[in-house]
Amino acid sequence: MHYITWIDFVAFFGMLIVSAVIGVYFAYFAAEKQNTVGQYLMGGKTMGVFPISMSLIASFISGISILGFPAEMYVYGTQFSLAAFSWAAACIPLSIIYLPVYFKLQITSSYDYLHKRFGYSVKFLGAVLFIIKQMLYIPIVIYVPALAFNQVTGMNLHLVTPIVCAICIFYTCVGGIKAVVWTDTFQILIMMLGLIVVLLIGINNLPSTEIIFERAAETGRLEFFNMSLDLRTRVTFWNTLIGDFFLITAGCSVNQAIVQRCLCLPNIRQARLALKIFALGQMVIVTLCCFTGLVIFATFYRCDPLITKGIQKADQLLPLYVSKIAPGKIPGLAGIFLSGVFSASLSTMSTGLNSMTGVIYEDMIKVFYKKELSEAEASNLMKVIVILLGLICVILVFVIEQLGTLIEIATSLGGVTSGALLGIFTLGMFLPWVNEKGVLCGGISSLLIMAWITINNQIQINLGNIVHPKKPVSIVGCNQDELSDPSIEITVNEVKSEAMYLYAISYFWFTFLGAIITGIVGVAASYFFGFNNPKCIDKDLLTPIVHRFLPQTEKVEMSEIEAKGYTPKSDPDCIQINHTS
Repeated sequence: MHYITWIDFVAFFGMLIVSAVIGVYFAYFAAEKQNTVGQYLMGGKTMGVFPISMSLIASFISGISILGFPAEMYVYGTQFSLAAFSWAAACIPLSIIYLPVYFKLQITSSYDYLHKRFGYSVKFLGAVLFIIKQMLYIPIVIYVPALAFNQVTGMNLHLVTPIVCAICIFYTCVGGIKAVVWTDTFQILIMMLGLIVVLLIGINNLPSTEIIFERAAETGRLEFFNMSLDLRTRVTFWNTLIGDFFLITAGCSVNQAIVQRCLCLPNIRQARLALKIFALGQMVIVTLCCFTGLVIFATFYRCDPLITKGIQKADQLLPLYVSKIAPGKIPGLAGIFLSGVFSASLSTMSTGLNSMTGVIYEDMIKVFYKKELSEAEASNLMKVIVILLGLICVILVFVIEQLGTLIEIATSLGGVTSGALLGIFTLGMFLPWVNEKGVLCGGISSLLIMAWITINNQIQINLGNIVHPKKPVSIVGCNQDELSDPSIEITVNEVKSEAMYLYAISYFWFTFLGAIITGIVGVAASYFFGFNNPKCIDKDLLTPIVHRFLPQTEKVEMSEIEAKGYTPKSDPDCIQINHTS
């Protein structure tokens, strides 16, 4: 059913126009033009706490989250809602462990840290992993809300996707990081408005607020303390708070998109304040999304749209719900909802394009292209990179449409790369004796092992050898128009795990397991190749937490090493000292 009016289209395209205008302002009318590397990537390090914190929230909450979290509550229950706490807690390691190192080094790319600590090979590995992850993730982020747009409006997603992406590419290209941050700020406010309005109308449509919890409890959906220690259980208390904590920590602490925004602020005190707002904002949005899922279930309590084939996938529940409550309520409600979902996705896309551009320029082009570029030339080159990356993402959206089953695989592979990256950065900051060859072995081993586990996990799920139990639904209240087949019967799927234990592990543990593999192999390989001498590692490359445990020695400068007539790598005691100079 499509309940879309001209007011809805005005609300939706108005959001796109405002986003484009913000880009034009920072490109052509702002006092500081985006024509230098520092301005284009870091905003001159003069950004304010409020827009940065809003941009952090917007870049982390995608359309997948807005549509997926309510579906999770509807299908599997409330256990996942504890993720609101793990998401907020993940800001603590970034603030205490990683951020002091980034600010001390004043780097532009988080992967430049890997160069200083280990060498270019590790830096290149990290940069490539980040780009692969983003190029897999961004097309999915755009495709999911495009499906919602198609469901609510009936408009062909092949038409709307290029238009929306073109506007995002435009303001990201011309306006640099400032345009991205301020459009993120505008879009996150639209997103929250859409969520709150839909939630309030949904609650008002029900007989009482209590009935939301009564119906959820009656069907076993109110579940917060599944204490199972079986790693194969899809969602438990432990994997939501621990496994998801490591997943989000990797997404925050070693993610160029998040680190770059923190470094746009003048000092670490303001960055930590932005992270506190970021943590609070994440908790609020995750909670809103999860509660919306319970409201949707209370609404469809007696007539499940998945069983009746009103929709094909659980991710379509929220758009269907909006299309049902929109008529006769608030004019433009559907437009506000679509603006919110697409805002979440556009902010993620613009953040990804800008951060990938920084990584490609700083960690690849500047290394391989020996000619020194002027600030204007570098700025123009980065704009070209944004356009090319954006076009590739648009093309991949249509590829993903044809390969629907690969969406889950691509999402899982994102967790695989995150585990390796988290392990590499953590080894570098905590263990001064770990060396370049060691972390390379650790990172590559983690990637190969986790990719193997992930692929086999998806194969076993598709073969039906792994089945996760869903909460009960009903169709007793459906009318004949809603029943596509009057003989429909509800089948209750029992938990099933006939696959090998390793292949059946919940995806929540993938990042944690990947980081552990990186750590174990990294330390073992470093021992095999010969540990670094901790005295020769610059303390600025290590987290302040371990400083008091390090030997008290004077910092050795590169000039002193070279004066002795040999290169740092030939020095048996100071293998890694060259990376700090």
